[in-house]
Amino acid sequence: MSDIYREVALQTVREWPDLAEGTRTARPKAWGALAAHGITALRERVGRALTDAERRALWDALWRAAREEPDTDG
Repeated sequence: MSDIYREVALQTVREWPDLAEGTRTARPKAWGALAAHGITALRERVGRALTDAERRALWDALWRAAREEPDTDG
């Protein structure tokens, strides 16, 4: 299940690039909003509430994905 965190994180960053950019630039509330979207996406994918460990694993993957510079190749 560890790959699911990376998949959901990348999907969330792709769907919310403004929030990912805000996370990279430390814009207030951007990280919280991005994390909320990621949690919602993972919860929908697994069909249940997440455990604390699952939330933390997603936050870690999401933080890493958001901090990566976006592809400039399009």
